[in-house]
Amino acid sequence: MKFQFLSTSLAILAIFATTHVACQSLKIPQNENPKKIQKSYVPAPEAKELGEEELKNRETAEKLDTHKMLYTGKVVVDQDKSMLEPPERVAQYEGDEYVMAETPPMVEFGVIPATPFWFPEPVDDHHRAMWANWGQSAYYPKNGHFYTSIGDNGSYDAHLYVVEYDPEAKEIGLSAEVNEVIGRPDDMFSEGKIHGWLDFIEGPELWFCTYWSKYPEVHEEDWQTGYRGGHIMTYNVETGDFTDYGVPMPRASWPASRVDPNRRMLYATGYYCEFLAWDIDNRKVHWAGHQPDGIQMSNRVLLIDDKTGMLYTSNRHEDDHEKHFIKYDPYKNRFELTEMAAPPTDGQAGEMRASTIRRNSDGIFYGVTTPGQMFTFDPDKEEIVDLGLCWPGEERYTTSLETSPGERYIYYVPGAHGKGCLDGSPLVQYDTKTQTKKVLAFLSPFYEEKYGYTPSGSFSLKLDDKGERVFIIWNGGFFDYDPENPGSLFKHNAIMLVHIPESEREE
Repeated sequence: MKFQFLSTSLAILAIFATTHVACQSLKIPQNENPKKIQKSYVPAPEAKELGEEELKNRETAEKLDTHKMLYTGKVVVDQDKSMLEPPERVAQYEGDEYVMAETPPMVEFGVIPATPFWFPEPVDDHHRAMWANWGQSAYYPKNGHFYTSIGDNGSYDAHLYVVEYDPEAKEIGLSAEVNEVIGRPDDMFSEGKIHGWLDFIEGPELWFCTYWSKYPEVHEEDWQTGYRGGHIMTYNVETGDFTDYGVPMPRASWPASRVDPNRRMLYATGYYCEFLAWDIDNRKVHWAGHQPDGIQMSNRVLLIDDKTGMLYTSNRHEDDHEKHFIKYDPYKNRFELTEMAAPPTDGQAGEMRASTIRRNSDGIFYGVTTPGQMFTFDPDKEEIVDLGLCWPGEERYTTSLETSPGERYIYYVPGAHGKGCLDGSPLVQYDTKTQTKKVLAFLSPFYEEKYGYTPSGSFSLKLDDKGERVFIIWNGGFFDYDPENPGSLFKHNAIMLVHIPESEREE
């Protein structure tokens, strides 16, 4: 089941010249040179009028926020044995499906004080704004800080920030607002998400792509406001400066993006599975457009083989019922639909949803599917091995995997999309040697009970370079919710830095 295609006829040959995408000619403006922008965080003004629902949300949050966490950005530290008590919903699986850590971790916790805190009614058919994180975080060893992103999912007057956490000072910082940096006025359609990775290459520049928050795509009247699509940008974590590399592909925006630091190539996939390969050093497109017939690259995960430079993801084409792996070769600029597929769950095929960042010393990656099936992937042998479910509870959706420095442990937080708290918001350590799942802490309901904050789900966690601490950004908020019918549990983001006890991470 192999299919190869030489892409020259479809590739965008030069970003500053006439562009050919799927046999259509698009004129890209000549002023796409990178722009360095020096701006600092300025608090956004609060809405003058709030709707009835948002007023109720604010009243509930301020009532539950007994420790004054929401508006202050302060960071607190806890270490409590109750974090090792499984909630009733998953207690039955202890012993057979997972084991508990013996020592509770020390946890730093703070709510990100992004502004505005509350939102007016939407100006169009867009959903109500709320703060959320959807992309992967980063760690910068030079200063020991962690970086992540949040957006308000807005359409007009949207807000999007890079977030910094300084563990030594226990301070949460915010960048300048990204749409303001780009130069979008309030009446221009804006982007409310960074949905892909934040990537360092070798210096302080953090690479990322922006993404719209309107589905399935931006309306024609929105394009008429001057909005052109998702940008490629960097953020210098030492100076706070942004560099805007512009829109590489008009009318596309990027829910998945990632950098290959060894070959200095940025990859991204769009909502309609458009694919972008962008040469960082030469600042030009290597490929942009749709793939050959029968191939639609996933717009949720991009696995880069650090050894060979090949890129892998799952096939979303409706005719591929097994969701086979797609392989993209940047040297030949070719796509191949392979014989490999991630393992099914209950007989149903699932896309790869997350993978470890690089091969381990055995030459394999670890991955997990959207339904929560774990597996290993060996690119050299073209072999995938099923490891079973990542979590025994109902909330198995996992979007971020981190490998310990000694390669023995994989860390993750199941239940990413806002319902993980129903299973206790567990931080899981998977032992690759024994294939045992250990829960280092159930972070719910401890934080609801002490601080009123519900850590409802996480799309991203990041280990430090020594494997001693796990940084987690939470979607959640201050909610009075019914566990049987919780509704949406997205409103205000929080960070946690979990210090793993040495006795729980011996390699």
